[in-house]
Amino acid sequence: MRLFPRLVVVLLVASAVSVYSSARLASASTAPSCAPTQATLSATASKTVYARGVPVVVTVALHNHTASACSFVSGPFSPNFLLKNSSGTTVWGSCWFGGGPAPCPMYLRQRVLAPGATYRDRLTWNQRTGHPDLLVPVGQYRFSVTMSGLVQRAAASIRLGTS
Repeated sequence: MRLFPRLVVVLLVASAVSVYSSARLASASTAPSCAPTQATLSATASKTVYARGVPVVVTVALHNHTASACSFVSGPFSPNFLLKNSSGTTVWGSCWFGGGPAPCPMYLRQRVLAPGATYRDRLTWNQRTGHPDLLVPVGQYRFSVTMSGLVQRAAASIRLGTS
């Protein structure tokens, strides 16, 4: 007979978690999506020139420069990063595994960006692409960044030099 009380406890806990999650999502969804007039998306590389083989670090920021909260979503593909070489060929992206494009998990998390607040995400690229996973050639590259559901776009240019 101990099974019944345990089942009741499990159901109550599951219900409480569900109500908490719904309330949290409802409060997040009351803020409108971040508009270009409200928030600024930027991408900044830690350097403009990287030696061959040195990890490239880019910081993405979404800054709310108004007195009202706004919302956005984040997850494995938001922010979405694409890195292209000077001829426009994609050599790396957010959903990249083993040197090439790969499927991304399909989940997003809604977030509220408070007035004056900044969301930051940081990525590191090892200067490799392809099958087999090889170092890319020296040259000019451009990171472009978008976020799911937002109109804003940002970019950062870098140069890969010799070591």
